[in-house]
Amino acid sequence: MKARFLLVRFFVLLAFSSLGFRLVYVQGVLRSELEERADRQCPVKSSSKEVRHRIEDRNGLTLAETVQVSSCFVDPSLIKDKARTVKKLALALGVNESQLEKRLNKSKGSFLWVKRGVPSPLVEKIKELDLPGVGFKQEKRRHYPLGVLGSHLLGFVGYEGKGLSGIESAFENVLSDQTENEEKPGGNVQLTLDATIQKIAESELEWGVKKTKSKKGMVVIQDPISGEILAMASWPPVSLDPDNPSMPGELRVPCLVDTFEPGSTFKIVTGAAAIEEKLFSGKEVFDGENGAWKIPGITIHDHEPLKRMTFEDIFVHSSNIGTGKIADRLGNAKLYQYARLFGFGVQPGSGLVGEAKGALRTLNKWSGVSKYVVSFGQELSVSPLQLVGAYSALANGGVLMEPKLVKRIVDDKGTSLWTSRSAEVRRVVSVETAKKMTEVLVHVVERGTGINAKIQWDPHTQVAGKTGTAQKWDSVLRRYHPTLTLVSFCGFFPAFNPKYTIVVILDEPAGRSWGGLDAAPIFRRIAEKLGTKAVAMVNQNQGATL
Repeated sequence: MKARFLLVRFFVLLAFSSLGFRLVYVQGVLRSELEERADRQCPVKSSSKEVRHRIEDRNGLTLAETVQVSSCFVDPSLIKDKARTVKKLALALGVNESQLEKRLNKSKGSFLWVKRGVPSPLVEKIKELDLPGVGFKQEKRRHYPLGVLGSHLLGFVGYEGKGLSGIESAFENVLSDQTENEEKPGGNVQLTLDATIQKIAESELEWGVKKTKSKKGMVVIQDPISGEILAMASWPPVSLDPDNPSMPGELRVPCLVDTFEPGSTFKIVTGAAAIEEKLFSGKEVFDGENGAWKIPGITIHDHEPLKRMTFEDIFVHSSNIGTGKIADRLGNAKLYQYARLFGFGVQPGSGLVGEAKGALRTLNKWSGVSKYVVSFGQELSVSPLQLVGAYSALANGGVLMEPKLVKRIVDDKGTSLWTSRSAEVRRVVSVETAKKMTEVLVHVVERGTGINAKIQWDPHTQVAGKTGTAQKWDSVLRRYHPTLTLVSFCGFFPAFNPKYTIVVILDEPAGRSWGGLDAAPIFRRIAEKLGTKAVAMVNQNQGATL
């Protein structure tokens, strides 16, 4: 009897263990597959999930919203006349007839998507055709009233309604109303971007990229006082259409994640450090070495041979030799210190996942020539967001500001649920140093390499800025490429009462290119449109302008 009892107990435990294993297997391993199968078998049921909140610009203009759309599907088992159904559907929906026929022939299930996001008038037209097996499912889909404006930053939302990149991903819990953080409750995400300024930046960047036949381009516009990003443009734009999505590698925010050698735009760090450390006298003259300076290990060249130059001339003519001689006085430790102070080699702090910190090697990895080449923007990499922050630090009197991309979280009535605050990261240089360096950068635009950035219609509005032309490093050849360059112009205006800091970058422009020749005109065109009168006029009829 005891043996029988133990045997029965064993089989009962075995049965329950098998059921438990099966339950874990079904709920865990097979869960996603079964959910997908259920969705295919119940296509007419609409999601009960709440509508995803909006993304707005700083003025409350809608950039992304969720709307209800109809999506067309077929049940192959219910189709009576396949040839007629395929032909009628393909013609009405604008899909390839032969491909639709192949998909139907291969389908073994009872559900097949034909086209998502079908306009309402077209839905009614197809229903009038009375095609057995053809149906529609109500879905929620992201809609962009201003088209691809700010597409990289806004980010991509998949069919399942989840943000996969950009703001949509970074603020997924807020936008989908699933946040448990009382300090950042769910609601509409209001960016610091100004849609009008964003439109200007994208339009002029596209003009510049196409004019120079560049591979790609980027523009960042920042309020140097608050640190708020007013525009962040990248070209080419990305598709936010789930029916025609961009490649996964394109779903990023280039101005945050792409890095490059800055070239001569980095010279402001060397110059500001020298002024702050009082390493030269105002009247001192530097030897330009007639365009070629031999130091142990390398020869430094200038594109414009000079014999004698002042500190100001070094920047006006963008002399690598002069900058290298300033770096020689600074030394490795000081140059590295100021590069870090200006925000290079560390993440800027935008709050978005994946922002780059660039590359600034620690001092123990510097070679005998590092201080010379770093001084004019080689042997390090930076992002556009870092670069705009460094120039804003000079513009506002010497303080590095935390970059802001989100201004507020608001409810549907516009009431603030959470508000961001401007934050100082640290003081980089003194007010006096920032002013002196600004004066130098004004001369760069007035009579130097940056003359094409000068505002034409208002000669009283001074621009302070610096050009950059950097050869691209060829990782295969392990040397700088002889023809591929990245050109840039970085600056702010009005120079001594700054409202905007603008960084313009063109990657691989065709032919011989210079920052002052190709990037500076884009800066000027943007700056001219951002003038007080122009912006006031545009804002009067913002909707029509956009």
